[in-house]
Amino acid sequence: MQTLLPDRPQLISGALGGPFVIYACTPLRNALTLGSQDRFSGARLLLRKVFRGGPAAGWTGGGAPAVVACPQFLALGPIYHTLNKGLRQAMGVQDSGHRLLPAGIASMGAALCETCLTFGSQSRNAQMAYNNSFVAYSSVAEGERTMVPLNKPTQMWGVGAAPMLLRNALSAGSVRVMSPWLQERLALPSFGLAGKAVFCDVCCSVSVCTLTAPAHQLFNFMATTPHARSLPSKERWLLARDFVYKQYFQQLPRKSPFDAPTYSWRVTGIAARDYGMRTAYVTSVFTIYMSIERSFCAMMR
Repeated sequence: MQTLLPDRPQLISGALGGPFVIYACTPLRNALTLGSQDRFSGARLLLRKVFRGGPAAGWTGGGAPAVVACPQFLALGPIYHTLNKGLRQAMGVQDSGHRLLPAGIASMGAALCETCLTFGSQSRNAQMAYNNSFVAYSSVAEGERTMVPLNKPTQMWGVGAAPMLLRNALSAGSVRVMSPWLQERLALPSFGLAGKAVFCDVCCSVSVCTLTAPAHQLFNFMATTPHARSLPSKERWLLARDFVYKQYFQQLPRKSPFDAPTYSWRVTGIAARDYGMRTAYVTSVFTIYMSIERSFCAMMR
């Protein structure tokens, strides 16, 4: 087990750098939250709405995710490696090469742990951002939007947890499953081993944002929709389906005003907006954290 634990610079990076990065990127995260309830504003306007109430409003709700980021950054790596090692032994894998099946199952296990660990804090962050920008400082008529009740930071599951689990599983799979597979097949001698690993991590993370962006926005939408938690399961799934249709697919013309809306497979411009914002958030977190980790490693090794 000792070999699975991070070394000292990585421990310090996770304990200090993880919370710093998550808190610093709160405005980007809050802009994505507002985008799940606003299909008309562009990325720049959403960022302006995040700061309704003053400069400090941009970091509304960022404290809880920052606190949880410490165990999140420290624990998930060892959890994944422990699961992956156990699965490889159970499947009789003897060599040290990358194997997709145990890595995929281990990624799913780590994603489940991450979801249970962070659901309460991240959903609370989304709800606080919504309440601040779309209720307390809303530009719509008074009473048109209602405050969303806040989840407790320690809550492990609730409305929106399923798409959050999907997002975490896809994100973990991109780095733990896709990236090592790509590294074994990509020849980049000028990059070096570490450079190639970072390059493949970034490429896979950005690529999978085409799927994680809708999942992340569905999580935000469900967490910040006041009546979602009171709906029966079937109606909640219908609400989630309607969100995906309206947010990402173009509606077909209706023959009659009484016809139910139907949607084509053509995606809307909002899909590009959400993908771009999600990509900006992921790359910002990854780049800043890697810079902090490299600095600690250079100073302490």
